[in-house]
Amino acid sequence: MTAPPQPRKTPSSTDRVHALMRELGRPSPGDALADLTRRNAELEHCINTLAHDLRSPLVALLGFSRLLRQDYADRLDDTGTHFVDRIEQAGQTMEMLIHDLLELSRIGQTGECPALVDPRCVLAQLAAELKPQLDAEQIQLVVPENPPLVYCDRTRLYQVFSNLIGNAVKHMGECEPRKISVAIRDEAGLHQITVRDYGRGVDPEHHERIFEPFESLTRDRNGRSGTGMGLAIVRKIAETHGGRAWVENPPGTGASFHVTLPQT
Repeated sequence: MTAPPQPRKTPSSTDRVHALMRELGRPSPGDALADLTRRNAELEHCINTLAHDLRSPLVALLGFSRLLRQDYADRLDDTGTHFVDRIEQAGQTMEMLIHDLLELSRIGQTGECPALVDPRCVLAQLAAELKPQLDAEQIQLVVPENPPLVYCDRTRLYQVFSNLIGNAVKHMGECEPRKISVAIRDEAGLHQITVRDYGRGVDPEHHERIFEPFESLTRDRNGRSGTGMGLAIVRKIAETHGGRAWVENPPGTGASFHVTLPQT
């Protein structure tokens, strides 16, 4: 007896976003520029739709979890309080994911203002924001004293440093030395940014995978995983500016993440 045909599964918004992001990294036949423009527009539409669809239930989820904590705290035992904590953590992760999805879709759109930026100012701002976490983790952040100016949109340059340094902090583990080094140099018409850590490193078979959206290979020491969007954002910023992003395993331990950006 022939089995009845299975109904075709309608792809979800998430499936469509993931498929489009994979396609954007592949060369296309025909008019590449027009094809890329079309795909970017479709990707942005899918992401905006997905973000809108997720926001309403997310607001309700977080709102009711806060009410449980505020109005029913005396009725919750330790297990109940733990469940509320988990609900709030999941909701906060979803908030970060929506934010990162929207950021990814907006990279390269109108409103960006590339200019010569002093990376010392950007790194000083980031170091101040990360100081409580760096102190708690006993991690030393080493930044260059006299780096060259970098031609980039300031917000995008901040995102590059923030995601690369944040990624290094998250994957530091218990390794020594507890240090993250930032280097910036100019070579052959390019700015090259390198963020080196001395953590667990990255298996060579995952060198490309970690730059894909939604990929997060490991959790931090507190058992938390990120949205898996940080390195995808870094790569898209680099490629939108005409550069690239990649990772290498330096001699010894850890990983070196590199980003190149044209000087003009």
